[in-house]
Amino acid sequence: MPDVEVVTYLHPSWSSLVDDINRQSEGTHILIIGYSLGANNAVLVANSTNYIDSIIALQPSIFTSNTGLTGKVGRFVEIYNPNPWMTFGGMGSQKLVGPNIEYIMNNDSHPGAPFNSEFRSLVRSEIARLSAEPAPNIAQAKMPTGKTP
Repeated sequence: MPDVEVVTYLHPSWSSLVDDINRQSEGTHILIIGYSLGANNAVLVANSTNYIDSIIALQPSIFTSNTGLTGKVGRFVEIYNPNPWMTFGGMGSQKLVGPNIEYIMNNDSHPGAPFNSEFRSLVRSEIARLSAEPAPNIAQAKMPTGKTP
């Protein structure tokens, strides 16, 4: 794909991702894909930036806080396994909280999901779907000007 840059961050480095996103020029489209704790931290990233076009959260973990989404995200898809016993006690069973989240249930084990061809195909199809759809029309809040009326 032309004009696409892919960068990988470890989940503890989510604040570095925030810094990099905030340095992007206006109009840059941002898609975040996070797996496990990286899926949980995608919410922290969204809450710390002005706008994220799309997030795909893959099997968020219950072994961290479930911070609610307050940031502006055009599209948010979460793929999770609702059965914590299939994900080694809940490593991929966290259902994230926030507006505009589309949930897709699957039945993969957490450690095995990245190696499962069906799971990878599902993720690829969601990336393609989100890329092909027109950008959502989300009203942006007006920033205060600092002037008093």
